[in-house]
Amino acid sequence: MLGRADSWGATLAYGFAHLGKSLFWYASELLFAYFLTELAGLSIHHMGIVLATGFLVSAAVDLIVGRWLERRLTTAASASRIQLVGAVLCSASLIAVFVGAWMPVELRFGYALAAGIAFRLGYAAYDIPQNALMALATADAHGRLRVASTRIWFSGMATLIVAAAIGPLIASRDQPEAVVFLVGLTVLFATVAIGSAWLLAQLLHGQEPALPEAGAALARGHPSVDFWLLLLVMVATSVFTPVFGKLEPYFATYTLRSAWWGGVVIILTAAGIVAGQPIWLHLCARVSGGVVMLFNALLQIAALTAFWLIGSAFPAASAAAAFLFGLGNGGVGMVQWAAFSETVARLGPGRMGLSYGLFAAVGKLSLAVGSLLLAAALTRIDFRGPDGTDLVFLMAAIPGTGALCCGLVGIGLFVVESAGRRLASPMRGGFSGPS
Repeated sequence: MLGRADSWGATLAYGFAHLGKSLFWYASELLFAYFLTELAGLSIHHMGIVLATGFLVSAAVDLIVGRWLERRLTTAASASRIQLVGAVLCSASLIAVFVGAWMPVELRFGYALAAGIAFRLGYAAYDIPQNALMALATADAHGRLRVASTRIWFSGMATLIVAAAIGPLIASRDQPEAVVFLVGLTVLFATVAIGSAWLLAQLLHGQEPALPEAGAALARGHPSVDFWLLLLVMVATSVFTPVFGKLEPYFATYTLRSAWWGGVVIILTAAGIVAGQPIWLHLCARVSGGVVMLFNALLQIAALTAFWLIGSAFPAASAAAAFLFGLGNGGVGMVQWAAFSETVARLGPGRMGLSYGLFAAVGKLSLAVGSLLLAAALTRIDFRGPDGTDLVFLMAAIPGTGALCCGLVGIGLFVVESAGRRLASPMRGGFSGPS
């Protein structure tokens, strides 16, 4: 089972499987917008439509798949098998997305729309069962906390890997080799994703469903207050936070005008996510998860303010601010996923498919809104012009709004725990340390 303190082998296998999935996710988050406008030649308006439509369709699919999997996501073994199928589907569809740059110009918008939807469909089949393993394959709150930290660490590693590709991509953006580079990179990602998903499926073969530490009697039919608060975190981290990463290639190309420094900025953002995990894991075992989320939200706000004030004047200082932003982003993500898995585990195995489907659907709807927000913001500034001040402001203000929302939710989670409500809180037992 995952998250056991005396056995990290299976937990690390889950981490590698999450790395495979995250490579696809961050390839879409960091590269799709830039690919569509700078390599496929679509307008900002069409880019926004492609991204938003994919997310909207994916949100509906998440709910349908989540509902369909209600009776299938009852064991760790079944979830791991389904995620392997999703890895294969997702691999093929992501390759199809980048091949679209070779289509005739008049067909590129329609092709990008169809390929983008196919990718979101494959990703839903990949994402929901892997998320469900956080509850199905763990036995207690501390195990879920360890799995969440491992998950975010490997997610940060995936960001580092994708970020390392941004510099070469920007440097070759006017050459035919740029698309060849993306397709080859995706084939490599697909190998990692399918191989790690297969390994996890082998390790979890025959595993029985995991129940919360107090047994099935804790399972309840209705989500707690924490469940809805954590959905608000998903909204904030999906509408606002990704804008920083999506705008970073534009920032590197048109503001810094340096593929090298642009790569450093996004790599240090990912490094912050990775580096902070041991700290947040240690802290969450001793204080409220709501307090940890509030602290990391404030850290993000401070880092983004510094990034805005520095701009392109001192690239090294901007990169340091990006590292601090990643540090806070990783802390919010760890609390978010560990806490949500705890609430879902207490609902019982029969509710996991729909719960994670709803969580993912809310995220996709929010990402659709964020994509439209990004497109609307870019159409109002001359980001290719000599003055990159507006671009830097967007990279600070929009994610800063998300951090503010997470801070408010962190306060709400702390209040819920402090009030000692009878409804089980994901912060109690798993985040407050030993009693």
